[in-house]
Amino acid sequence: MTAAFLEFMRQYRLTGSEKADGYSRDAFIGLDEQEKETVFGLLESELPFSAEWLVFLDRERAIEVLKAKEPKWRKDPYANAFLAQVELVRHFGDLVYQRHMIDDYPNYTDRLKPCLISAVWRTPQNSETFAFFKRVILSEADEGAAKRAAWILLSALDVPRTTELERESYERLKEQLLSDDPDVKQQALKYLERYE
Repeated sequence: MTAAFLEFMRQYRLTGSEKADGYSRDAFIGLDEQEKETVFGLLESELPFSAEWLVFLDRERAIEVLKAKEPKWRKDPYANAFLAQVELVRHFGDLVYQRHMIDDYPNYTDRLKPCLISAVWRTPQNSETFAFFKRVILSEADEGAAKRAAWILLSALDVPRTTELERESYERLKEQLLSDDPDVKQQALKYLERYE
C-alpha cells in the first residue's frame, strides 16, 4: 500500500467536522492503479459531496458518472446536486448545468439555498447569473439566502470599495438590497446596472 492510499483511508474514515473539511491532495498523489480504482469507488459512494475529488482523481470518468447521476439528484431537495453541477460546469464547460442550478433553486430547502447561491457564483458570471441573484434579492423570504445573494451580486459586479467613499456607497447599496421596501431594492438594482 502506498502512503497516499493510507492517508486517503485515514481521511475517508474521519467523521463530523473533520470529515466535512474534505480531503487533501496528498491523499491522491502517488496512488497506484489498483488503489485508484478502490478510491474511485469509495468517492463514488460519497457523491455528490465528493464530486470535486472524483474529478481530481479521474476527470473523464468522473464527468461521465456525474452526468449520469445529476438528473436523479435534481429531483431531491436534500441531495446537494449543485456540488456536482459546479464541477460539470467547471470541467465540462456546459452552462446547461448552471441553468439547472438556477432552475432548481426554488426546490431546495432554506438551509441549502445559500449554498446553492454560492455554487452559482463559482460558475462563470453572465446575464443569467446576475438575473438569478436579482430575483433572489427581490423575492426570497429566507434572510440568509437574500443576504448571500446581495453580497454575491455586489462581488460579482465588482462594485468598488477601495476608498472610504466607495465603502460607504457599497454598505448603503447592501442595506438597500436587503430593505423590506421593494421600491428601495429596485432602485438599488437599477443603480447597479452601471456595473454590468
